[in-house]
Amino acid sequence: MNNELVLWQPESGDLLPKEATTAATITAYAQQLSNKDKKQISAAFDGGFYEMGMNFLWTRTIAALKKELSNVGVSLVGEMLGKSDVDEDDDIDDILTTKDSIRLAEELGVVTSTDAMRLRHTNEIISHFSQLSTSENDSEEIDQTEAIASLKSCVKSVLGKPKVEVAAKFNEFRTALDAKSLPKNDPLIGMLGASPYFFQKLAISILMNAAKQNSGAQLEISLANINVLLPAVWPNLRDAERWHTGHTYAELYADGKSTAVSGVKSALSKVKGFDYVPENLRSDTFLKAAAAIIDAHEGMNNFYNELSPLRALSRLGTTIPTPALGECITAILCVRLGNRYGTANSAQSLAKELLDGVTPERWQYYLSQALPSETRIINKLGDNNPMSRWFELVECYGFGELEIKSREVKSLVSASIVKNEVRFEKARLNILQKYYG
Repeated sequence: MNNELVLWQPESGDLLPKEATTAATITAYAQQLSNKDKKQISAAFDGGFYEMGMNFLWTRTIAALKKELSNVGVSLVGEMLGKSDVDEDDDIDDILTTKDSIRLAEELGVVTSTDAMRLRHTNEIISHFSQLSTSENDSEEIDQTEAIASLKSCVKSVLGKPKVEVAAKFNEFRTALDAKSLPKNDPLIGMLGASPYFFQKLAISILMNAAKQNSGAQLEISLANINVLLPAVWPNLRDAERWHTGHTYAELYADGKSTAVSGVKSALSKVKGFDYVPENLRSDTFLKAAAAIIDAHEGMNNFYNELSPLRALSRLGTTIPTPALGECITAILCVRLGNRYGTANSAQSLAKELLDGVTPERWQYYLSQALPSETRIINKLGDNNPMSRWFELVECYGFGELEIKSREVKSLVSASIVKNEVRFEKARLNILQKYYG
């Protein structure tokens, strides 16, 4: 094994020459498109039917991205999304939303952060125009510059590659964990400790998923590796991942899987991790409520659909269980911050009420433990409108007076207090850089 096994990086995506500026010349580099598809996209663009061409292009792009992401394993994709009831027989299209696909592609190194930003922008353009009323649609249309930029983005980041390479090196990493019991001095263990945090988090997801899914000799290998790897990375793990480990133990116990329970119990004993085993599964209800809010926020007609799941969350109780705190605050913040087009007016007062109920100690926990890895919020803050609303929240809840353990988030808050957008953007990018490596 060498360092590349863990510390892999996305390719730059420099697949298009600068002189490729027309639909025909750009689509010529789209190796994942058939000749028929290329002709149809070129004809739509040449005829000025940009919205039709972009919708067709986007369908092909997301299908290619989801197909490659499915190669890491459908159940593991579900695990990374916090959906524990997903198995290999489920349809990847039912599990992955478009925004989830782009986010996971960025985190797994399928695309660069710049490519991901451009893909998100293309998705926003398409979503925006698809939601216009009939009268608005007659007067507003996608212009040539937007259409060509989106076409180049899709080809450079996804369609221009013969195959989007998430599977190769990632599956080497996954196979190494599944294939044999690793000794404590295995190079992979040391390299994982030096890897970006996302891959440590991912390793825990892989092993916890294996404890739930595997059987026989393969389960024995997985449990042996949990007992080696968990103590090695435990000091680095944030509370969210520690709770995930304890929650897996509770699930295994409830399902009566005695062999898996014994193996995970042994690993938790080595790290004194039983503080993170929930007494009950009440947090599941809160996690599902948070997921419903995020689904509404990232779906069609989000400004209309956000209130109902937010109200459902507010009715669960006054105290959010600690294992679900990060996801719930993130979901509420998604509603409160909105997106570049605005916020769901009907849901704002309730979102504010819920955030007003978060104590300083819990804000301190969220900013220190959860926000550094909450890519939804960090990416959202790259747009001016959510950034401005974030500045208001920082002042309203006194973030500057809290003891924030994450140096990067502390810099983000400091820049927010003085509303220095240049410093703020630098701090935001520093969080992404530390998280992705």
